[in-house]
Amino acid sequence: MGFIRGALGVFISILLFIVFLVGSAFLTLTLSLQYDNVYEHLAPLIQSTLEEEVGVSIQEEIEKELASMEIQCEDYPEGYVFSEQGYTITLSCDALTQGTDAIIASGVNSLIETAYYKEYTCDFWKCFDGEEIPLFLISEYAKDYWKSKFYLALGVAFALMAILFLVYKKKQNTFIVPGILLMAAAVPFLRMGFLMNISGDRIIFELLGIFFSKARSVFRISFFTGIGLLVAGIIFKLFLVGFRFSKIFHRDESKQVEGKKEFKSVKEVKKAQKTKKK
Repeated sequence: MGFIRGALGVFISILLFIVFLVGSAFLTLTLSLQYDNVYEHLAPLIQSTLEEEVGVSIQEEIEKELASMEIQCEDYPEGYVFSEQGYTITLSCDALTQGTDAIIASGVNSLIETAYYKEYTCDFWKCFDGEEIPLFLISEYAKDYWKSKFYLALGVAFALMAILFLVYKKKQNTFIVPGILLMAAAVPFLRMGFLMNISGDRIIFELLGIFFSKARSVFRISFFTGIGLLVAGIIFKLFLVGFRFSKIFHRDESKQVEGKKEFKSVKEVKKAQKTKKK
């Protein structure tokens, strides 16, 4: 029975480590795909790419269309609106008076916002079939998808910890073992930055960097949560040790009291016998 209990504990612990690892990955994607973080990383990348690859042609195109843009802004002060590959882009009318760079920046901002908040009706993995450029991967839709997977992993982790509580004879291990496993699962996320140093297509690896940009934050969350579980287990163990000492102390104390009572009763019996003889 002890062997079966130990083997089951090891098996559940391995499963729990895998769930912690996968759950941390889901949390990394969820935090990395928040709008502010996506915008912070994507805007400079798009802008620098436009300047490097189509800088001259796009400037010429803007100069040609500038007059019509200004005319439209007179009727629609909210901005100059046009469509590009199914995305509606709005150029700020204020940007039109600030030069080509400001106009490009305004267009990039609008493109990112439109792509991020676009409503997707397709199943997550089937969305690849519907788009030539899978911008849904850096959208609110993707963030919510990974968040739901993180909550699922969290629920599975709690269920496995509940099973460990039933399996372990030493209940403090229900906190200590998961704490150690969570700390171990956090370590790979400390080194996610190596993806940015791999040689290859700069744009591809900078895009990959967006998805893992919050890896260090997840490392801190997971690692310190693991420490918290470890400390809780140690406190629980100390509480149990103290409780056992308390029981032993009270047991000895009660034995002493019973011994005194017994000794006292013997003395009273002897005294009564002497009185009777007299």
